Amino acid sequence: MSDWKKDDEALDELLNHMPKFTDHRSKEDVYNLVKQKVEAHEKEQKKHLSHKNLSRWLPLVVSIASIILITFLVSSYRNNDNSIQQYSTSKEMEEKSSEEESMQSMDRTEESAITNDESENESSDDMSKMTIKMESNIDLIPIDTLNAVYEEDLNGGTVFHFSFNENALTVPVTIIIPKEQVEVDFPNMVPNSLQLYERYASLINEEALGFTEYHPYKGYFVAENQLLTHYLPKDHGYDTASGTSAPYWSSLNEIFKDFESVALLNEDGSLLEWDQVGILNEPSKLEGLIGHHNYYNYRAQNGNVYLTPNFSSNYDTISEAFLDMKNVGNDIYTSVVPSTVTYSYENRDGVAVIKFDEPFDLESLEPNEATRLIEAFALTAASFGTEVKLENLVQEQWDKFNFNNTLPKPLGPNGFIMSVK
Repeated sequence: MSDWKKDDEALDELLNHMPKFTDHRSKEDVYNLVKQKVEAHEKEQKKHLSHKNLSRWLPLVVSIASIILITFLVSSYRNNDNSIQQYSTSKEMEEKSSEEESMQSMDRTEESAITNDESENESSDDMSKMTIKMESNIDLIPIDTLNAVYEEDLNGGTVFHFSFNENALTVPVTIIIPKEQVEVDFPNMVPNSLQLYERYASLINEEALGFTEYHPYKGYFVAENQLLTHYLPKDHGYDTASGTSAPYWSSLNEIFKDFESVALLNEDGSLLEWDQVGILNEPSKLEGLIGHHNYYNYRAQNGNVYLTPNFSSNYDTISEAFLDMKNVGNDIYTSVVPSTVTYSYENRDGVAVIKFDEPFDLESLEPNEATRLIEAFALTAASFGTEVKLENLVQEQWDKFNFNNTLPKPLGPNGFIMSVK
């Protein structure tokens, strides 16, 4: 066996029998100490070059010093690893303890919340219903066969006047809110048009009904008695052109029927300048329930036909409004009265009477067309606050209408029933 193999075995034997120890000195201290000893030994060796026996043991001393250094490094690594493990274990215990405390705290909070909920059960239920409804969307279901809404259609519900927008045109609609829905959304109160608008306008999917997504209005409203104030942001855009201004004013009149006037202000409360008009110093009148209109057919892009005023035109007298129903003057609207049919108007003992010059057979029209003709006359009369009687018709009865009597007074055109999903 060679000498270096013997040395290796001797070193292995020495390492196996060395006692385990922990040295808290730093690596730099041990290294400097070994270095000092080696340098001292080298100096001593130079002084005693003649002492061959000492020089023979020098490799062994260096080897032993190396072994001490390696042992220290291994020991330090193990100590550091143990410290890390101890720290990690301690950290996990702290986090676990913190989680347990948090869970206990949450349990106590939940128990407290349950107690509070039980003590305020009725109020909580109302708020929960309100929150659910506010996050819901609204389905608007057209009223079958008829176009207008009548008192008998309400069943205790509330009328919400609204307005659709398409190509700078507005279509007034009348939405029936079921009694149960109103009781949930407005407990113990009768909402006005602004409250209804603020509650439901943002939930109506106008695009799904085939119209432009127009509502809610930009800015915000404040109501004071019969005055409605609209605070508008700088970039509202309602005055940029006639195509934006006209539907804005029309829709205000179609929606806020229980207010007499509207004031437009900047959001900071200062006077607002309307493009091409100037500073708006005074509130503008709203038509409310006294707008004097007649009604025409309007076919929307969704293919449905609605009854609507001709560009919101107003009339001074009811006779003028009735007789002008055949005169359209544009290709956007069409008359509800066939071109070959003529009629006259008279006020008979306070009753508005439309008499057809020749016996008029409603079956000569499509059923929906005949119904729209009847309701257009009824809506025109209602805009003047009265009822109308149709005479010289072949039929005595059509749907719900008995021509021996005056037509029932509509509450509004283009009826829908609200359904909350």
